[in-house]
Amino acid sequence: MRRNQPPSDELLNRAAELRAGGAKWEAVGAQLHRSVAAVRRWPREYPDRWKTALCEAERRLVCEAAAESVLVLRTLLRSDDEKVRRDAARFLTDLKLDIAKIDLTRGNGEAPPLGSDAARVVAFLDGHTDDELAALLANLFPAFPAHQPSDAEPGAAACPA
Repeated sequence: MRRNQPPSDELLNRAAELRAGGAKWEAVGAQLHRSVAAVRRWPREYPDRWKTALCEAERRLVCEAAAESVLVLRTLLRSDDEKVRRDAARFLTDLKLDIAKIDLTRGNGEAPPLGSDAARVVAFLDGHTDDELAALLANLFPAFPAHQPSDAEPGAAACPA
């Protein structure tokens, strides 16, 4: 019995793109000029290759959908309705924060470069002790509770209730 030759990477990637896009196995087979039975077996016969191809295809699909969503949200920023503009701005801001969080968890864990204002704030905070910052806060905002270490964690500031 002759075993079928494995699909090329290009063919497997095209199948994964179609599946990630929602195509049924029948459509995948027709597009690739392969039998439905053959393309349906690929995830079982080549699980590592299939998983890699499908994950990459899904990632590309999500990135494309996100780009389209940003375009829609940017259009909504020009709406006459103030609530629509506010909600669109909030979604875009949340998206930017989510991307920043993802960037922090990638690679070496270093934060992306800070903008000039953020860099100045970080430099200022790093240049002062907790007690100095607490005193500054107390001078600026007299109603702000004084800096007191927490019982549970020595040296940590207590959270105001």
